[in-house]
Amino acid sequence: MNSNALRYDILRELFNISIGKAASILSEITNKKILLDVPNIEILNSQDEKFKINGYLPDKIDGTLMVSSISFEKKLKGKANLIFPAKKMRTFINLCLNEEQENSEYYDMNFTDIDFDTVKEIGNIILNCILGEVGNYLNINLTYTLPEVKVFNVIDFSKDIKNESYMYTLVLYITFLIDDVEIEGAVIIDLTLKSLNELMKKIDKVRDELYE
Repeated sequence: MNSNALRYDILRELFNISIGKAASILSEITNKKILLDVPNIEILNSQDEKFKINGYLPDKIDGTLMVSSISFEKKLKGKANLIFPAKKMRTFINLCLNEEQENSEYYDMNFTDIDFDTVKEIGNIILNCILGEVGNYLNINLTYTLPEVKVFNVIDFSKDIKNESYMYTLVLYITFLIDDVEIEGAVIIDLTLKSLNELMKKIDKVRDELYE
């Protein structure tokens, strides 16, 4: 197995461990069995002229998106975005709050303050677990902001996520299962070049310890 393949395997395993912790916390809060998995990750050069983030999102992520974002800094600097289709997030919120699903093609836009607070809490748990667990395992200190939740269409989100100071983007594909309802989403982590190099240096250290 080549060096880059090992890096990806270690990263994916670290993210799966952190996502597993998030699933456990969410299950305890909602009193429902929740499973989260990261089947694949990609590292992309977001400064490439041909780069379009919507081209790397799962096919089921389309239309209106609900995005929870936090920024982080210190040893690594960047921004993490939890992305789900608004319709699926509406379903998830209803399941969490034990509310009946509405039968309206427009319901996905009818988010209340309680809905946004719920998504903020979900985003806070998932993103903090991802950054916190990976940071702890790799001995990387991070500080991060409170989550901010926005509703976008795919085109507007692609424009919003574009930031010249972040040269690289990690895409984590997430499968979310609650009460047999499957939700496909993604976590987009923007990083500076310096931060990506620091992350890879830590990953290489883990790789060397495993295969020395």
